[in-house]
Formats: sequence, structure tokens, C-alpha cells
Amino acid sequence: MSPWADTWTRLWADDALAAFRDRIAVQLSLFSAVLLLPFTLNHFLAGRDLLGLGILTAQVLLAVNGYCLKRERPLVVPFWVTVLGFESAIIAAVLIQGVHSAVWAFPALFICYFVLPRRQAHLFGLFLLVCVSAAMLHIAGPADAVRMFAGMALTLAMINVVLGVIGELQQALLRQAHTDPLTGAWNRRYFDAQLASIAGLDATGRVTNALLALDIDHFKAINDRHGHATGDAVLQAVVTLVRQRKRETDLLFRIGGEEFVLLLPRTRLEDAARVAEDLRQRFEAQDLVPGVRVTVSMGLSAQHVASDPQAWLAAADAALYEAKRGGRNRVVTARA
Repeated sequence: MSPWADTWTRLWADDALAAFRDRIAVQLSLFSAVLLLPFTLNHFLAGRDLLGLGILTAQVLLAVNGYCLKRERPLVVPFWVTVLGFESAIIAAVLIQGVHSAVWAFPALFICYFVLPRRQAHLFGLFLLVCVSAAMLHIAGPADAVRMFAGMALTLAMINVVLGVIGELQQALLRQAHTDPLTGAWNRRYFDAQLASIAGLDATGRVTNALLALDIDHFKAINDRHGHATGDAVLQAVVTLVRQRKRETDLLFRIGGEEFVLLLPRTRLEDAARVAEDLRQRFEAQDLVPGVRVTVSMGLSAQHVASDPQAWLAAADAALYEAKRGGRNRVVTARA
């Protein structure tokens, strides 16, 4: 993906607040419902009954939705309806009360991104930008309309830049939490999550998934003879070689000192066996680290052998240990 395409994807689709949206919406809904009360009363006292009724309706909906979220119940009204009503009230207030009501457009932009998925927030933000600018053009003329448009556009840009940075930081933290720092392979924590996930999705047996447990032969002897720096280089070279052979959808994990697991989704056992044998031959034939002979033993298990995630891994481990007992530098497939 090009840098421009990557930037566009982050600005348009990535949703850094998705995991926190319900918590934000609860606090924002209850706080807004209370904050808007004086303005509702002012509109009624000033005879602007229609405007006051609109804001009062929004208050009630916000309070009820906040209560529903707090109690983990379905929303009475989707948030996009509430946001649309709020934006419509702002546009009407600008037309009825004048320029000073336009200040409400700025917190409304933030509310869009706080309570709506990012794609929806873009649409509602642009809608408010165009409509408020048009209302300003109608009541105050081109100069004020251009100022309003520029200020709201800058606010939208700043919101999206900040959300983009937050999204990048989230991804960086996830990579650090899920990646083995030495080799760059995924770690045991991520392996457990992925194994449970794929086993749950395909436990019906309609799709075959394969698990390849890989262990470096005589790794302790390599460390003792050549030093830990060489041992680290061997681990990194093993990951590099496997990555050169695996598919984009296959996932490589380091789950122990010299033990790795290659998860092959939607792969038949006989195809996985060919991959394993090809890897074994590549390790045997290549000089991964100068002066060090590296071979590997592998145990292969298909999901239908045991649909339980831990039993599935245990089957691959058992096959791996059988390969080591059988002389190492070989591939053993778990028996069904």
C-alpha cells in the first residue's frame, strides 16, 4: 500500500475510539443532558417553544441512551438519530438566533467522533460543516461564512489528525504486546488468542486448519559451543527462513526458547505436510549462520484431530517430540 493510500485509510476508516466508545458515550450523554437544561429553559421562557422542545427531546434521548449503555441494554434511539437532531437544532438556532449560536457547531463536531463510528462521523461532520456555513452565508454574508467554514474545516482536520496519531500509538502498543522482541515473530500471548479464535470459528470441521510445531535441533549445544549471540542469530535466521516460505495468511509464533509454531489457516493436512517437508529441506540445505549447522524437527496436527485449542496444540507437540525421539531433522504428523 502506498503512503498516500495508507494515510487515507487511517483518516477515513481507522477507528481509534471504537473500544472506548460506549464508556465515552455514557459520560457524554449524561453530562450533556444536564448541561443543556439551562438553554432549554431559556428557549421556553423566551417563547422559542419549538427550539426548546427540540433541545428537550435531545436531552431526554441522551439521558435514556446513557442509562441504557450503563445498564448494557439496547439503545432506545441510535446515536446517529440523536446527533442528526442535535445538528439540525444548531442549524435552526443559527438561522433563528443569529451568529452567536454557531459556536455550538464546534463541540458538535467532537460529539460526532465521540459517539459515532468514524465513517459515520465523517459524514455527519461534513453535513454540519456545509449546513452551518450555508446558514452563516444567509444571515451574515460571505465573509463570516468563509470564516466559519475555515474554522470548522480546521477543527475537523485537527480531530482526524489526533485520532490518526492515537490509532498509530494503539497499533504500536499492540505490536509490542504481541511481538517477540528478539525475532519479530508473534509471541505466546498472541498465539493463545489466535488459536482460540480460529478454533472457535472453524470448530465445525468444514474448514481444515493446520498447526506446525517447530523446534531447533540441539539448540542448547549451539548456545554452549558458540555463545548466546550466535544462538540469537540462529533464532532470527529461523524466523527469516520460515517467513520466506510461508503464505501471507500464515502466522508464525515463538512460544518458547527455541520452539516455534506456524499456524496455517484453511490448509489441508497433506498440503501442510508438503510445506513442513519443504521447510525441513531448506533448513538442512542452507547455511543460516556461518559455522553453525541448523536443522529442525517438526510436529504437524490438523484441527480435526482435536477441535479443542489446547488439545490441538498438544497433538502437534506430541508429534514434535516423536520427531525428536526418532532422530531429529524430520517431520511427524499427529495420528488422527
